[in-house]
Order: sequence, then C-alpha cells, then structure tokens
Amino acid sequence: MMKRFRANKDAVSPVIATLLVIAIAVAAAILVYVWAMGLVGTLESGGGEQVTEQIMMDVFSWNATGDLALTLRNVGSSVVTVDAIYVETDSGIQAFDGAASANDNVLAIGDTEIFTCPVTSVTAGVQYTVKIVSESGGVFSFSAICGGSG
Repeated sequence: MMKRFRANKDAVSPVIATLLVIAIAVAAAILVYVWAMGLVGTLESGGGEQVTEQIMMDVFSWNATGDLALTLRNVGSSVVTVDAIYVETDSGIQAFDGAASANDNVLAIGDTEIFTCPVTSVTAGVQYTVKIVSESGGVFSFSAICGGSG
C-alpha cells in the first residue's frame, strides 16, 4: 500500500527556507574569507631574501679591449651570490652567467669584489645599462659610460 502525500501542503515553511538560505550564504562568506586571508598571508610572506640583498656599484672601468670591470659592494644584510650580469650593448643584451670574480661570485656582507665582463659591440662615450641578477632573483641596475670609468 502506498501513502499519498498531501498536495496542498508546503514541504518547508517560507520562514525556515529563508533562514536556511541565510545560513548557507553566511557559511559560504566565512569560507571565502578564510581562503582569502590564507592567500594574502602567503603573498605577504614572500620576497624576504631579496629585500635584504643590496648591491652598490662603487667603480666601473673599460679597458682597451672592451672588458668591463665592475667593483661591486654588498651593502645589504645578507650574503649575495651573483648569478648573472647583463649588459645592454649596441648589438643587444650580452649575458655573463659566470662573470669572473675572486670569490666565486659571492659577496659577503660588507665585502667588495671586482667582476670582469668581456663586452663586445660598444661605442666610446655611450651610456650602457648593466643589470646584476642575484641567485635569489634580485635585480640591480646601473649605468656605465663606455671608455670611461666612474
């Protein structure tokens, strides 16, 4: 024997339905808030190493064959390992992944090192941009005028 449902009765009263919809909306808002705060916290915590890395170019000089000697000083609060040096020249960007230095491209806190880059396609008297990239991704940009020293 089958029971018949009453066709003229509502399953849930409108008041209860409204309360259920409000509760679901509040729960969804709480979940979105918790997720967003977790994402913001993750984004705010990154980049600490690059903030403590600071390099200064004390002196640069070009020799007769076009080699660029950069005297770099670590003025930051962490050890910096130079990963690459890029020089924007007349023929494009020249990359020096293993620029020669006495201490394997490592600048200890407060230390000064000379990095030599054999640059080609440069014109005397022209200013070129030199970018130094650290192992942790920090980028330091300087200018050097070819044929001069500073």
